[in-house]
This record gives sequence, structure tokens and C-alpha cells, in this order.
Amino acid sequence: MSSPHLTALDARLFTCSAGAYPWDDWERSALASGLAADLAGLGRSVMREAYNHAWCGRLKKECGWSDDGRAMRRRVTAQPGRTAARWEWLLATDGLRFDPWERREHSEDSPCWNALRAKWDREQAKDTAPAAAAAHHQLPTPN
Repeated sequence: MSSPHLTALDARLFTCSAGAYPWDDWERSALASGLAADLAGLGRSVMREAYNHAWCGRLKKECGWSDDGRAMRRRVTAQPGRTAARWEWLLATDGLRFDPWERREHSEDSPCWNALRAKWDREQAKDTAPAAAAAHHQLPTPN
């Protein structure tokens, strides 16, 4: 029985110790540059999952594997809300593999993703609307 072919990236990752993986480095660097902790953690998660769950090459590239996450950082800094929504979607679908509700598997280029993403966006808007309304109408607390 032969062992699977290991890439240079695999070999590099196998030598990392806990807390010293590329996704950990990305998160530390993002935090040091002033990125909010929730966004830095979310970026770390998509970078880790893209590798650990063997997402397709296009998504691995989007999740920082072609440039050590520099494009990810530029994207999240320029458009934090939009980027966070994209990253949440990628995590919920395991890299465009599974319908997040029924867990049916689809190919990454299936046209069904457009309708599924629209449903996801509607549900996310419903989930955040009450919190946003409450924050907007919150009365100041007395000192």
C-alpha cells in the first residue's frame, strides 16, 4: 500500500505545532493590524477549513492559500460586512459542498447555489433585524 502524495504545503503543516499553523499566524497578524477579533477569528476559520476539508483550489485561493492571506486581509478591511457574510456562507456549506439546511451534497458549480445563497441571505437578514432594531431603539442607561 502506498502513502498518499504529500505536497510541500502538507509537509510544512505537518511540522507545525499547536498555535503555529498558517491560519494562527494570519489571525495574529490581522489582530496586530487592527482587525476586529471576530473578523480575525472568522478569517482564521475559513483558512483552516479550506485546507483541512480539502476545499477546491479556487476556494483555497480565496481563503488565503496562494498568498499567505494578503488578499483576504485587503478584502475584509475594505468590505468587512460583505466579506464576513461570504466567509460565514463558506463555513455553513463546507466550501460549497452541502446545502446548509438539508445537508444534501452539490457540486461547487451547481446552479442551485444561487437559490440557496438567496435563502441564506434572507434568513441572515431576519436573524439580525431584531438585534439591530433593539440596538437602534435602546434607551440610555442612567449613571
